[in-house]
Amino acid sequence: MGRNFKLKWRIGTLLFFLILSMNAQDQAQATVDELYQIYKNQGAKAVLENYQKNNPNTAYEGMAEPLNILAYRLMQEENDLEAAKMLFQAQIDEYPQEANPYDSFSDVLLEMDKKDEAVKYIEKSLAIAEKHDHEQDDLIMEAGLAKIAIIENRDKQLNFLIGNWNNETQVYQNGEVMNTTNSSNRISFDEAGSMLVVDHDTGDSKPCCKRVMVYNPLEDEFDVVFMRRNAPEGISNSKMKVKEMGPDQYQIVESYLDDSHQQLRFKHDITKEDSLVKWAVYEETESGWNKSRTMNLTRKD
Repeated sequence: MGRNFKLKWRIGTLLFFLILSMNAQDQAQATVDELYQIYKNQGAKAVLENYQKNNPNTAYEGMAEPLNILAYRLMQEENDLEAAKMLFQAQIDEYPQEANPYDSFSDVLLEMDKKDEAVKYIEKSLAIAEKHDHEQDDLIMEAGLAKIAIIENRDKQLNFLIGNWNNETQVYQNGEVMNTTNSSNRISFDEAGSMLVVDHDTGDSKPCCKRVMVYNPLEDEFDVVFMRRNAPEGISNSKMKVKEMGPDQYQIVESYLDDSHQQLRFKHDITKEDSLVKWAVYEETESGWNKSRTMNLTRKD
């Protein structure tokens, strides 16, 4: 199993079991239980033979399809990836114009660590879902885009920042340095939540504030929450779109609404060196981008 896919189908199966628990009927579950017993006694091929012979309902049931349910069960409870792959393939053969069979097939390929092949099936699923106007297909698109983001490590674009840093900050006004402060940052990544967490301390090592960044695959940007201790505004939200400009060079465009609901934008130019990150922040004004601060992050560890 690949490192990025030890989340137990965190995206696809969560959606799958949510819809199943809400919509699956007793008869569908009874069918799954019956097919599972056939699998235990005779194997996956016997399951398909029985299903094709005795399945009375040919209408597509989405994620509540018995073979779809059973295949995930075999992945989780039996760790029988080949059997699950066989059942998912049967769903594609039965419903080639539906998005979810391709998405489900990508899950077993990811468990087999066949990432490139899995992406092809995800892209096929997305192409079909995009043409449909159903809530389930919207969920499939969200899951597919999220999986591709994880495969391509887009949620880890800023993970070079992980570690402990001294932070020398200079604040500018009209192009002139107004003051210089020293503080520290502890930056970590929460693998389970795909969150980059920044803890800011003051110069005397007292906690100041926290920033949490979560990658949004639908918009290809980070949703950011900033929390400051003892501040009347409490929590503020922004969005950050990251672009790699060259080797060890990044640009972030950040946007948020201030207290008066006015749209503000900032540009962050970042240069990464061995143990130093140079960070310049520019505020968008009517005359262009004006430098508002610089930060020199020096690695402690």
